[in-house]
Amino acid sequence: MIYYIAFIAYSYSCAFGFTTAESLLGLPISALIISLQVFALCCLVLKIFRQKMNGFSWVSFFLIVAIGFISWRCSGENYFLWLALFVLCGLGVDIEILARISLFVSASAIIFVCVLLNAGLVRDVLIYGTNGVRHSLGFVHPNTLARYLVVASISYLVSHYKGSIFANLAMALSCAFIAQTVTGSRTAVLLLVFQAILLVFFSRVQNIELKLVTLKVLFVGAFILIIASFYFMICYNVQAPLHNHLNLLLSDRLALANKYAEVAPFTLFGRDFSSLAFFGLPLTFTVDNAWCHLFLREGIIPTALLLAGVIALIIHAILSNRIDGICLGLLLMVFYSCSETVGIMVDSNYFLIAMAPIVLGNHLTIGGSMFYPRDKSIGE
Repeated sequence: MIYYIAFIAYSYSCAFGFTTAESLLGLPISALIISLQVFALCCLVLKIFRQKMNGFSWVSFFLIVAIGFISWRCSGENYFLWLALFVLCGLGVDIEILARISLFVSASAIIFVCVLLNAGLVRDVLIYGTNGVRHSLGFVHPNTLARYLVVASISYLVSHYKGSIFANLAMALSCAFIAQTVTGSRTAVLLLVFQAILLVFFSRVQNIELKLVTLKVLFVGAFILIIASFYFMICYNVQAPLHNHLNLLLSDRLALANKYAEVAPFTLFGRDFSSLAFFGLPLTFTVDNAWCHLFLREGIIPTALLLAGVIALIIHAILSNRIDGICLGLLLMVFYSCSETVGIMVDSNYFLIAMAPIVLGNHLTIGGSMFYPRDKSIGE
């Protein structure tokens, strides 16, 4: 319960931080965010002392927290540090409960920001594109609103996978419709439509072997996309027709990542880029691909640690022979991370918390699962 309270507090601090509000409840928004994060940190400290930790666990804990802290101080960004804290304190945490929390936080954040917008307390950020006007409805960017729609839909999938497929489809397609008509986010729309296709396939196909093979192929494909992200970050060539075509499809994401890679040397613990010219939007680090963002902004070591953990999660998902909401949610998030920074934000990509047993050397029992800590077996 302490952990879940920490997750709620941190998730709301992130949601408030991504709005255009300057104050809330009479407090500056920055003070409210810091208060929530301090509260979340205190809860996590209590949680770590309630976990079963051996010598290796404590060494891993202090080493990874130290790496996260150094990266934060070097880069000015704390995504990896918070991710490390939630993973390291996450032994015994139920991903399905986190999904329910994330669904509630995402939905309530969207509703709350819309109320603030109608009250004139936040502003609607408008972006004029080829597809018309894109609205943020009070968030800092239309893609932020799209992200919360995606997270809400995926969280609903995870927490209601065994429920009605029609309810799941209605959720995914409704979020896709809002994402298209309000935010104009092609990435969000494509991912939500892909989610709907997966739902139909895995609910209607009766051949278990075919479903398992399909899921494994999709996970391998997602991993290939991660590798491709690093390749294009370093080797992008505007003269290559394939590179240029993919860059146009991805709204200049490949070119932006490559430009930042060219102007700044790679570092072990990241850099803040404050002394360098920005590309893309003014006054912001515009590398949306989560893996390229983490590599360039927070450094090689945090990226290597997270990549190893994600590989472990993918291998575990493949070998577990499970077909459920958590595996599908993880798959969707791995795909999403190749286009949006959400992949390294623990409030949205809470699937990464399942890495805790491996990171802390807390070996699973035979038939146990990283996704299901409550003695659930693979055969269930």
